[in-house]
Amino acid sequence: MSLQQVDPPSRSGGGGMSKLAQLAQKRALQNNTTSNVDQSESNDESDITPVKPVSKLSALARARASKASNNSKSLETDGSNKSIAILDRLRSSTNTSAPPTMNSTPLASLLTSKREGLSIRSNLTKKVNPIRLSPPSPPPPKTQNIMVSDNVTTKEEDTSVQLTYDVSLDNSIISTNPVNSISSFLFKRKLSSSEHLETEDIEQDQINSKRRRQDQLFYPITNFEIQNLEKLEKVKQNFTQLSPDDKILQAQHNAFNDNFQNLKVTKPTSTGTTTPPKSASKSSKSLNIESELASNKTYAKPHKSFVVIGHVDAGKSTLMGRMLLDYGIVDAKTVDKLVKESMRVGKGSFALAWILDQTEEERSHGVTVDICATDFETSTTRFTAIDAPGHKDFVPQMIGGLSQADLGLLVVDSIQGEFESGFAMDGQTKEHTILAKNLGIEKLCIAINKLDKEDWSEDRFNHIKSELTEYLTSDEVQFTSDQLDFIPISGLTGNNVVKRDSTIASFSWYKGPTLGEYLETIKLSTNLDSKQLIDEEFFLTVSDSYKDKGELKVTGKVISGIIQSGDSIISLPSEVKLPIQSLYVANKKMDFAINGEVVQLTFKASQVSNDNVDPFRIGDLVAKADIVGGGSIKSLKKFTVSLHLFNMDKPLLVGMPFVLFRNNCQVPARITKLIEVTSAQGKKKKKNLLHLVSKQTAIVEVEIEGSSSLPLTKYTDNKTLGRIVIRREGATIGAGTVVDY
Repeated sequence: MSLQQVDPPSRSGGGGMSKLAQLAQKRALQNNTTSNVDQSESNDESDITPVKPVSKLSALARARASKASNNSKSLETDGSNKSIAILDRLRSSTNTSAPPTMNSTPLASLLTSKREGLSIRSNLTKKVNPIRLSPPSPPPPKTQNIMVSDNVTTKEEDTSVQLTYDVSLDNSIISTNPVNSISSFLFKRKLSSSEHLETEDIEQDQINSKRRRQDQLFYPITNFEIQNLEKLEKVKQNFTQLSPDDKILQAQHNAFNDNFQNLKVTKPTSTGTTTPPKSASKSSKSLNIESELASNKTYAKPHKSFVVIGHVDAGKSTLMGRMLLDYGIVDAKTVDKLVKESMRVGKGSFALAWILDQTEEERSHGVTVDICATDFETSTTRFTAIDAPGHKDFVPQMIGGLSQADLGLLVVDSIQGEFESGFAMDGQTKEHTILAKNLGIEKLCIAINKLDKEDWSEDRFNHIKSELTEYLTSDEVQFTSDQLDFIPISGLTGNNVVKRDSTIASFSWYKGPTLGEYLETIKLSTNLDSKQLIDEEFFLTVSDSYKDKGELKVTGKVISGIIQSGDSIISLPSEVKLPIQSLYVANKKMDFAINGEVVQLTFKASQVSNDNVDPFRIGDLVAKADIVGGGSIKSLKKFTVSLHLFNMDKPLLVGMPFVLFRNNCQVPARITKLIEVTSAQGKKKKKNLLHLVSKQTAIVEVEIEGSSSLPLTKYTDNKTLGRIVIRREGATIGAGTVVDY
């Protein structure tokens, strides 16, 4: 390279010193002048006034001013020395390494010239002249732009490349430590898109550039060059075509358009085949119900479910415990244990009642709080016994027990005064019988209990029988005499419950059956043949629902029809459809369940799609999924009812809220419209009334409050699911049947 000296442009006022150094030098000179004047004045006045002592702060300020003056004098010398030291370091480093486009000899000449220039500037306080470098090699054939540091100059020449360096000394306070090295970076320009076809330029540019960017499609940040340009063209061509997802969507769109144009609506032709019954449903096992019922030993015995009702403290739980003990369902060892526990707390007579009353609350208060169902079997019959509470505060639970039974067992206390308090003085005996009749109980057996306390008096028995018969066959309850049966018993001693004690002379007047014999021999309309079971629609009322180990278990009574394992069911009103995984009857796994049985259905909890919705609630109806819409069941908000009212303390107004019961389901409701009112004699019809009074019968429109709905059928379609009962302020005020919706 050739070195050329270029005269720098002149700077005003400062020479080669920075502004900060000039300002510091000026302040130091002013401080020295002021200190000299003060010193002379103090010497002149020393003869007249005493010399004042110099404070530490003044001495410190003067010392700093003197130091600043000395630093300013040696500033130029030190700066030049530092610059010369830096250039010496650069010169020594060039002996080992040099830029690839320069020779070491021109660079050494450059560093020597720089050093001499710095020495001149330090002496004359002038900036060193810029040095231009001309490479000795022949110029490249094309224009190149090379940028250096911040003061980069871009020039376009055809024959040479000029590099201009501007080196100056940094005297600012930003750099705390001296820097003795200078870094220089050389970058070659990026080729334009038109120059990509020249292979030699591309290869030379790959060698000299640190990074390479492709301008065609994307910019890979890499030090390795993609040599094959055909791959880039192929990638670019692939991105212009449809993606695999776009091809699938296009094919679906074309297929839909083609099929939609060829779509035709034709009327189905009759093939002469008979359609399956509405209750038919695809199950996991193809069972012949008729042969199963005939061959299965379990179904060789009839099934009967009965509920024990009556006034509180009538002895219902004790009677149930005695029956389980005499039938051998509960062993004597368990009873002896309960006797000791009850005597320890002073309630020895409650030992048999504790067989069913197992909670601490029931045992401490001596009353049944919730229903308790027990399955047992005799030599001739399969039973489901339901013990219902008798206290007036637990009537809703008693209604749930009634909805699961086919037969009612009314227990009355025969002790003088106890019967009158439970029956004549607004006890629960009347309300329980009204509810039993209006909830579909077809047979009512009245067990006159504790007759041993009356010495098995026949007169007492006949008196109670006449009183109850007169009331139960009245217009308020409407039982018939052939639906009623009376049996004298003693639940505590067990006489005439399952066994009869023939040694009791005062009881020789009774010639009828024991309570156990009556329950085994009574015939109910629920005992249907196999053909009737298959033709019936399947309905189940839910009495309990819970999750256990990933399974959803639902317990309820089969109101009608038949259900198999694997059938798909729907819950109303939630309308959740699920396949049955398995079913159990009396804790035994079965393939199917029939009308009248209390069954437990199990489902997979993972199949419930929406966890926020409870698929099964107490009182919901379960039906087969393929009959909904074409069957008799409907989820209703409004429906028409033929309502009969009982004795009420105050009239029932239109819009007055009450609680409506259908089986074990209870919802808030109100009457929205009185269609017509019929008197008790059924002769006169009145319209345009706004209230109802006791013992009136009316056709009314009932609306369910809130966002819920109630699954119902017409009374003509299903006598169990078409009945309702209404209660207000803790008392039953009316009952009716659904006539339309």
